[in-house]
Amino acid sequence: MSEAGAVEPEYDRFGDERADGRRLRRERNIAAVIDAVLEMFEEETLAPTIERAAERSGLSLRSVYRYFPDPDSLTQAAMDEMWRRGQKEAHLTSIGQGPFEERVLDFARMRVRLYERVGPSYRAGRLRAPGCVQIRDNIERTRHTLTDQFDLQFRRELAALPAGVRIVRRTTADVMSQLEVIDQLRRARRLTVEESIEVVADAIRTALTP
Repeated sequence: MSEAGAVEPEYDRFGDERADGRRLRRERNIAAVIDAVLEMFEEETLAPTIERAAERSGLSLRSVYRYFPDPDSLTQAAMDEMWRRGQKEAHLTSIGQGPFEERVLDFARMRVRLYERVGPSYRAGRLRAPGCVQIRDNIERTRHTLTDQFDLQFRRELAALPAGVRIVRRTTADVMSQLEVIDQLRRARRLTVEESIEVVADAIRTALTP
């Protein structure tokens, strides 16, 4: 207690509680907006406006603008959340280990499974990328990450290829397992999940077999 008789720690505690409540409310509101945007992505509304996000999430337009000043920041936040949720699908157990055919099938299944999880957000990002440097850079970083994963899974086969064809073969197999190509297989060519897996797997086999 202070000399004036004020119970200062109690005031501090209540102030902290109010701050915690505001923070939790803000986190809940942001999560509601992002969930609403991801739902719109799933429905192929790939360029949601702030107004649509506010309506869908049940928040005021002013609140959504406070969290996301423009559609690009809204798209980027939704993409980040979808990639976070997709980490499980992107995981490979014992990467680079096991027989070649087993690794090929594991890899192809993983990539198509990942696409099925993040495809709508990925398409939304590609739509926004030409006008947003941050989204474009994030997509490029994702592409490089997927290439690094490919190199680790098939490092033995890549090392065994003749130097004169290694770059071409590596590029062919890597490109055929990127999300852009799987998007073409699933949407433009209308292949099933299993057919898409086999196309990716066959491309890798063909490119990496000496």
